[in-house]
Amino acid sequence: MANDRHGLVLFAHGARAPSWAVPFERLRDLVAAGHGDGLVRLAYLELMRPDLPTVVDELAAEGVTRVDLFPIFLAVGSHLREDLPLLVAAARARHPDIAITVHAALGESEAMLRHIAGGIAQALSED
Repeated sequence: MANDRHGLVLFAHGARAPSWAVPFERLRDLVAAGHGDGLVRLAYLELMRPDLPTVVDELAAEGVTRVDLFPIFLAVGSHLREDLPLLVAAARARHPDIAITVHAALGESEAMLRHIAGGIAQALSED
């Protein structure tokens, strides 16, 4: 559909140290470079801004009709089992016209695990 605006949200935990966000910002930039309209945002669960409600509200204001949310977590714990579903339900209630798809945690991707293992092997071979 011509009016279908697509947003991507990379959802990370957050931390007190601003430097913690640097690799996530780099990931956002890499993903945005491959996503045509550049509507790629970072959202944090806690300790950092913007949070998920703010990001979804901003995307809605930009006319997004669908959002793919990617949890940038290596494992599923209580944040993804309990906190994220509540945040997504609230976002869907606020923006019923936006289709929000939540993808599996990064660490559940076999391709990602293989890539990390390859990076470890490469680092060991460089020693």
